[in-house]
Amino acid sequence: MQGYQFAHMEVWSNKGRTGAGGDDAMYRKNGQRAWTAQQIFDELERLPGASEHVINERPGPQILPGVAATFQEMRDQHEAASSIQEAYGKKGLRRKLRSDASSLYVSVFSLPVRTEDALADEAVKAECMDVLEQALQFETDRISEAGGRVLGGVLHLDEEHLHLHIVAVDPVRGRVDNLHPGRVAKKAVNDGPLPKGEVRTKLASRAYRDAMVKWQDDVHREVFGPAGLLRLGPGRSRYSRAEYQRVKTAQEELASYEAREGGYAAWDSAQEQRQEILDAREMELDRRVADTEAREAAARATVAAAEKSKAEADALCHAMHVGSNAIATRALDYRVPTAEHEEGLEFGPAAPKSKKERRTLMDIVRPAYGILTGLAKKVFNLRKRQHVVQRQAAENLQAAADIAKAYIEQDRKPPEAMNNIIDGEPLPLGREAFPDALFIQKGTDAEALQKQIDELPNLTLRKMWVATWQSQHLCDERPDLAAELGRGVDVLEFAATLRGFDLEVGKHEPKNAKDPHRARLHVDTEREPMRVFRIERQRVLVRA
Repeated sequence: MQGYQFAHMEVWSNKGRTGAGGDDAMYRKNGQRAWTAQQIFDELERLPGASEHVINERPGPQILPGVAATFQEMRDQHEAASSIQEAYGKKGLRRKLRSDASSLYVSVFSLPVRTEDALADEAVKAECMDVLEQALQFETDRISEAGGRVLGGVLHLDEEHLHLHIVAVDPVRGRVDNLHPGRVAKKAVNDGPLPKGEVRTKLASRAYRDAMVKWQDDVHREVFGPAGLLRLGPGRSRYSRAEYQRVKTAQEELASYEAREGGYAAWDSAQEQRQEILDAREMELDRRVADTEAREAAARATVAAAEKSKAEADALCHAMHVGSNAIATRALDYRVPTAEHEEGLEFGPAAPKSKKERRTLMDIVRPAYGILTGLAKKVFNLRKRQHVVQRQAAENLQAAADIAKAYIEQDRKPPEAMNNIIDGEPLPLGREAFPDALFIQKGTDAEALQKQIDELPNLTLRKMWVATWQSQHLCDERPDLAAELGRGVDVLEFAATLRGFDLEVGKHEPKNAKDPHRARLHVDTEREPMRVFRIERQRVLVRA
């Protein structure tokens, strides 16, 4: 016989669950129906309406006699036990057993054998009956030691699997709680002293579970183990299908070897085979644990890397926010490269006064130092161009004043435009006022314009770009001119990118060109500034 054991026990009362209002309301806290003792007898006897789950045209229930040989005798024995008078209160008064007291004990033992197979093969049925009779004997011995009485066993052949119900009562106490090992262990904890640091409810639940596990172990040792059945199924044992098949076969062979006389060598072989299976399963579990730990470590590393990247991104965003504000308020300025140091950032006129605040500011912007250096350089160049425009405006105003003065000294009237410049009144602007700037109107022929720009040398292109950029900022009151000049700035900057020419510093870098052909059209560039090297003539002492 192959498979795993099934054994279960339960206790019942005449009323069912306490407080149940009717048959439909008799349910326990776990959702199971709280049958009454009489309903249990009806189901065991297969009375009409009490057993709708059975398979029709199968043999009826068969009684394996205990102290009772018929269902009526079982009912009478239970009625007598549930009518016992028990003591209550401090004065020792006695009364009939409560209707909700557990007065009927029933355990069930099921085999992994289909009933139709047992009915079709007398040898299989005989083997099954032998195991179930051993189960009846096991429960009879155990219950007798606990003070109970086994009324008998009820064999059912009208369900899918062959199984036996064992019915018992306590003719002396009436209550059958003492026949249930889990309830006995739980009551001992509830009635006894509580160890320090323990919770009584948890301790009682643990004792209940341990007692029921021991009962299952005893059942396997005395009944199901010798029949070749396993203690646990494949789900609880975490067996694969192949492992489960091998373990079932080994357990069956072990049981058959134990039943033979003188078969010790074969018995040892079966034991070794079973141990090999257990060792292989343990190794597989160790490998799975190691794989799980490795996956967990990889997951933790991934999470740590993600958290690090997020922290770096947050620091970069914070650095950009603080740094851009510092550059806008001139707490930080662009540091021009010299022979002593490279370009970078330096504190501006609005920088914090204390060294601690300056150090804190520089620590915050450090993650985005390179980006902020480029931003500060752009702002520095814009500020420098603005200064050039303001200086030119001042020079133009002074020149106009000098010319007007010369006109007056010669008793001549200065031109009206000259007076407007001196008085600071705006002049009517037009394209002719910016002869060096590039105006691009909508609909301009792109090919002709590209050809015209390709003919310009690099330095001429830069001069036109400076004039166009400055003119755009002087045409705030003429949006139409500002738009044409803006298109001119964009076209000139795009042309410089194609030929690899840096308009800001006037340097030609062909390797940076987007169009190598246009990079070779013009190679003129700004001259390198004069560099002065200081040579210190100092005598050096050397060993003779």
